[in-house]
Amino acid sequence: MTINIGILAAGCIGTALLVLTAARRPTLALAWWVMLGVVLAEYMLFPGATALHVHVIHLLLAGLLIGFAIGWSPASAPGRLELPMLAFMAWAIVSGFLSGTIFREAGAESIRTLLSGFAIPVLIFYLARSTVQSPAALRTACGVLTVLLGYLIVTAFAEHFQVRWLVFPEYILDPTIGIHAEKSRGPVVNGAENGGIMAILLLVALHRVRYAFTPSVRWLATLTLLVTGVPALWFTQERAPWVAFAAGLLIMLLHEPGRGVASVLGAIAVVAIPIIMWLHIEVVPRRQGTIDFRMGLYREALTSFKEHPITGWGTGTFTNANHLFDARHRSTTFSHGVEHDTIVAMATDTGAIGALLYVSFLAGIFRSLLNLRRSARSAEGRDFTVTSLAVLTTFVINGMFADARFWMPQNALVFFLAGLALAIRSDVSRKPARELAFAGSPSMCAGEACVCASHSPWLSSANAVRRRFPQQLAEAGRSRPRWE
Repeated sequence: MTINIGILAAGCIGTALLVLTAARRPTLALAWWVMLGVVLAEYMLFPGATALHVHVIHLLLAGLLIGFAIGWSPASAPGRLELPMLAFMAWAIVSGFLSGTIFREAGAESIRTLLSGFAIPVLIFYLARSTVQSPAALRTACGVLTVLLGYLIVTAFAEHFQVRWLVFPEYILDPTIGIHAEKSRGPVVNGAENGGIMAILLLVALHRVRYAFTPSVRWLATLTLLVTGVPALWFTQERAPWVAFAAGLLIMLLHEPGRGVASVLGAIAVVAIPIIMWLHIEVVPRRQGTIDFRMGLYREALTSFKEHPITGWGTGTFTNANHLFDARHRSTTFSHGVEHDTIVAMATDTGAIGALLYVSFLAGIFRSLLNLRRSARSAEGRDFTVTSLAVLTTFVINGMFADARFWMPQNALVFFLAGLALAIRSDVSRKPARELAFAGSPSMCAGEACVCASHSPWLSSANAVRRRFPQQLAEAGRSRPRWE
């Protein structure tokens, strides 16, 4: 077994840094882990191993969890938002046992990949949701993700124009790793997933620049983002990210603070549209028989779904060529891949039960974000909630064109942003500041988790706090940021 010493050493150092960061600044640590989850998506600790598949990102996750265990106190326990996804993962395993796919070749690998694709992102979602956020923490997290977008844009241009020395990691240029070798596929080595991540990060960056510069510089930064980000999105040669990004951007433009973005888009259109028409540039890649392909996909998927509507064919049946149907039921050939639609793939693999559990998870997050937007009492908090809604919409639409079940980096990014938005809680912000914490207590810290919704254990009541610390409470009430 060959061990890459350099990768292992870097992973250990990164793990130690994440432990320290997570103990003091949990939101920043989560943002760094999400970013590294994209950049190091395919880095293995033991690249020569045939059975021990340990990614560097798993080692970094261990450091993140250790740091949270040292210095983090959850604001809430896992609740109704996480429950449908936990039930879905349990059902995926049960479905594999009932259908027998887990006992076939690569069956256990399909289960492991599925759990990794959802278990880790849901954990990130819970950690972010249970850490009450401050404005500074959310701006820092969005700033880290904007840096990630810059990296992906540079990599997309380098891939497209074959500037090999700019491409990192080097495995991106290896056609034997991943899929879509002829496209700009980024460190996730998948054009569709790379495009989806860039579309999501573009929305986050557009939100971030609104609170970073003066109006004139902000307009220029927005223009730069769109001028560089949109071509990078085009280099992926995938339609889904385009459609998904347009839907997410529409949600942000319908929100009142998005008028600046609309003016920038109008300025770009005035210049870009004549150039595109003059040079006959193909903006969206054309494919023959797209409608026929989609109709065939849904027709064959429905036929298969009718045979096992409740439990499905078993996890991995439609995404692993080694066990595509039982021989007594169907041929091992399937003309249309159901992996081009997440919900369809779930319905055929895990039946109606699995599909409903997944949809209920997304619907619960949508509903919570909508309620939070209505009750928001600050412009920045409301803007971030709308951005999270736009990101979730982009994620769902992108999943209608590709199977996103196994895309752990993209899932972790989306769930992280949703968790951050849901950490802006109306019940906390509406309480008087003097009843939340007092200066010098563990809940009054700078920068990040500076809001605590419960009384300190050594004080019997808020009245005791007021009697003992009148001056500090008055200062805390004046300085505490109000989000909702």
